[in-house]
Amino acid sequence: MPLDASLLPSILLVDDDLTVIQVLSKCLSGLGRLRFATDGEAALRLAREDPPDLLLLDAEMPGMSGFEVWEAMRAEPSLQDVPVIFVTSHSEEGMEEKGLALGAADFIAKPVRPAIVAARVRTQLRLKLAIDRLRRMATTDALTQCANRRVLGERLADEWSRAVRRMRPLSILMLDVDHFKMFNDVYGHLRGDEALIAVAAALRQSAIRPGDLVARYGGEEFALILPDTQQDGAMVVAAAVHEKLEKLQIEHRASERGWLSVSIGIASFDDQSLGRERAATLLQSDESPPAGMSVERLLAIADGALYAAKQAGRARSSFTRIDLPVRDPQ
Repeated sequence: MPLDASLLPSILLVDDDLTVIQVLSKCLSGLGRLRFATDGEAALRLAREDPPDLLLLDAEMPGMSGFEVWEAMRAEPSLQDVPVIFVTSHSEEGMEEKGLALGAADFIAKPVRPAIVAARVRTQLRLKLAIDRLRRMATTDALTQCANRRVLGERLADEWSRAVRRMRPLSILMLDVDHFKMFNDVYGHLRGDEALIAVAAALRQSAIRPGDLVARYGGEEFALILPDTQQDGAMVVAAAVHEKLEKLQIEHRASERGWLSVSIGIASFDDQSLGRERAATLLQSDESPPAGMSVERLLAIADGALYAAKQAGRARSSFTRIDLPVRDPQ
């Protein structure tokens, strides 16, 4: 059976000389999915559409040079970790020093030697694979493949700062699997792990925008960050989670419902949190709008809503609003 092309690493070749691209393509045949660009602007467009695993970049091109392309990529979070091998017809030490100083992974002189190019590309792809694996281990929950608690805290801090600074809505969902200890007692921990994986999948299917984040908070608790989402939108996501789990009908004899359910606490920061007059005052002020909240406090607000959902009978959602703290008068 042929290997799925989507599983191969992506290599972007950039050179204004089509002959060089043809030579490089022949050298790297079978090592990855190859894409091509003959100028800097096209290279940036392709990289933004689908970040490559490795970039082979002509250092000297008319218009936008390879060095300028690389500096532009390093300024973008989604592209700054892409390794680059500079390819140039110059062999001066100054040229190579400039490339390495910019963070280049390697440097190849023209005319290229096919065996050397292939060997160096293999080396960089192996390193990229290893780094990606370590990065996933550091940021991903091993069981559910959701973001871990560390990533949750970092993203929530960033999204809260952005929401307050730009006066944009933000919603946080805290979820807890109902009677999960009893589920483990009845069905065993292996089935418990399978249930958590199913819950995580339901969350990912419900929070589908690129900016949404699903994270495992700990044990049987999960959290969702929904940027640019007011109460109504957060309630829709919560309803979708409840609906998907009800359709799954994961047996839970120790639950009053007979199937696995979750309770959800929803906390939203939106225009109603401020009021028009207060929002206008903050926006006209020379000072940045006061954040006034820690990540722990934001999660505690959502957790309070979760507690209310449990107290109301579980398998439901409860809502609370996040209000900016009032400044003490000076």
